[in-house]
Amino acid sequence: MKTAIIALATLSVAAATASAVDYASQIVPIFRAKCYECHHTSKKVKGDVDLADDKMPESIGAGKHIVPSEPKKSTMLIYCTLPDDDEDVMPPKGKNRLSPTELKMLETWITEGASLTGGAAPAAAAPTAGGAQKWTSTDGKVIDATFVRLEGDNVVLTVTATGTTYAVPLARLSPESQTQAKAAK
Repeated sequence: MKTAIIALATLSVAAATASAVDYASQIVPIFRAKCYECHHTSKKVKGDVDLADDKMPESIGAGKHIVPSEPKKSTMLIYCTLPDDDEDVMPPKGKNRLSPTELKMLETWITEGASLTGGAAPAAAAPTAGGAQKWTSTDGKVIDATFVRLEGDNVVLTVTATGTTYAVPLARLSPESQTQAKAAK
């Protein structure tokens, strides 16, 4: 029991350091300040990219401007990181470019799954042997960890950032992460 309590506390601490990016409070302000002038229904929509909340789902997915968990395939991030003299750079030359902090925030949000409803989106795919996955606790904290095994009512995970292995009660994981653990056994 003592080990489980320590593991839960550590999972919460590790998850806090992973700190999921929140779309509404962290990404929307960037879009509002840097992108809405050309890419929002209330202004004008250039390049078929509308960043209005109700239109965002149309820009997210495989082959779209934002590819969840794959920032290197996300044209939105690619265009924002192009050199100033590139004709495809966003925002265009002379406009208010994203700062390095804003670019990192956008990249992290995409890496975490580009969730529109909160922090990182829970991992949907079953873990693969030896591969790190996102694991979400019942209180919404997300960590990257590798599935080791199921051990009774616990899932044994190795936290990617620290290399430390913990037995975490399944009951402390989100329903999606519980399903992910059961599918991996």
